[in-house]
Amino acid sequence: MEGVELFFFGTGGGRFATITQKRRTGGMRLISNKLNIHIDPGPGALIYSLEAGLNPQKLKALLVSHRHPDHCSNAEVLVEAMTRGMTRKRGIVAAPSSILSGNETTGPVISRYHQNMIKDAIILNPGINFKLTNTKITSTKTKHSDPETVGFRIDIPEIGGIGYTADTEYFEGIAEQYKGVRLLIISVMRPTGSPWTGHMTPKDAIKIVDVVKPEMVVATHFGMKMIFSGPSHEIKLIEKATGVPTIAAFDGMKLQIKKKITIGKVNRTL
Repeated sequence: MEGVELFFFGTGGGRFATITQKRRTGGMRLISNKLNIHIDPGPGALIYSLEAGLNPQKLKALLVSHRHPDHCSNAEVLVEAMTRGMTRKRGIVAAPSSILSGNETTGPVISRYHQNMIKDAIILNPGINFKLTNTKITSTKTKHSDPETVGFRIDIPEIGGIGYTADTEYFEGIAEQYKGVRLLIISVMRPTGSPWTGHMTPKDAIKIVDVVKPEMVVATHFGMKMIFSGPSHEIKLIEKATGVPTIAAFDGMKLQIKKKITIGKVNRTL
């Protein structure tokens, strides 16, 4: 079986985790023999991909969940890499309209100049689906302070589904969007007992995992309160309650997804 590798270039989230870099905020890279996708290119996405020895000029697509800086601030520089220094019209960017068109309060995150060199730009609302080679990608519904935020479901033939909730609070129906995935990546920003509107705690995540019952759960996007509380301890509450293997992602973590999902660490090259 051809495998898929998923690299975590950042596991922090929120303003203070971002500006202090207590946890990195570079997003994730998904690579197979047919795919090369960067998901949520926040601060550090370029540097940490180079550090991991992954050439950003080989990117084929960017997926951006919303316009908060910890998810999108490196989007333009990765577009420049994907288009080989703006010399070739290539690659796909899939993102909400605030990223590509702007709205009444903000301009677009990716300029028209950069978008002119993208082969295809896809504006996302919940329920939009499209294909990259033979992989189906579906944007999922969220409930976040940025109302245009979407999550992602990525269904890869022979490998199975990967779900990513992005930033959201719990709401009825969120879990049904990810039924059948092997790997569920949940943004769990706050520790138990410290809820914050638009985000989740382990207690919220348990309700999702109980419905989805994936092969593995990875929690990420930790805010400062979660970082100081201890993500590994907090996230084990999800596994204890659901029986589903659950890990707290760490900066530089690498998952290999084949018949089994295995955990490793990026070898730094810089």
